[in-house]
Amino acid sequence: MRIKLPMVERKSVITNRRAVKKMESDFKPLFDSLFALQVQIRGKLARYSNGKSLKGYELVGWLGEIYVKLLFAGELVDDRYEHDVQTRAGWRISVKTRKGRNAGWKQSSPIPKFDGEGCPTHLAFVHLHDNYSLDRIWLFNWGHLCETMRFTSKNVRGKFRSYIFKLDESNDKAFIVYEGSITPNLRKQKK
Repeated sequence: MRIKLPMVERKSVITNRRAVKKMESDFKPLFDSLFALQVQIRGKLARYSNGKSLKGYELVGWLGEIYVKLLFAGELVDDRYEHDVQTRAGWRISVKTRKGRNAGWKQSSPIPKFDGEGCPTHLAFVHLHDNYSLDRIWLFNWGHLCETMRFTSKNVRGKFRSYIFKLDESNDKAFIVYEGSITPNLRKQKK
């Protein structure tokens, strides 16, 4: 693919297509293998999804939803709902999943609304290790989160975008409902 630059910019922009092409070719076998593995994982996870279509290649989200579905003997629901899992007891659980320990792992993805009709009854916060193995699952009562003002506004460039939930790892220990049983081997690999 060629980049079309206006004549004025063309002279002042230095491009190194050879370096980009080399990087592309260096990574192509790895990306091909990664994609093939994702397709394989998606196929296996589909057996646990009770017929819900697993969109895209969002492995982190899929894992979180399916772990919560299994833990609470629930069913995955259609994307038109504010929640992800429905239980036989009538719980509507919104699942937020994060992987790794980088900055921001304790913050949920956007939550469009936290009160009103159709809101979940519970929030499950799922944390995965860097290698995708399960670390912990927390379960919060949605009403309690509202009462204790745990949902905060997410503003982008000064404008309201959505709400978010922030996990407080030390104060939220009582809400842990599952701790992973597999200890990952996450030692840094030598270069």
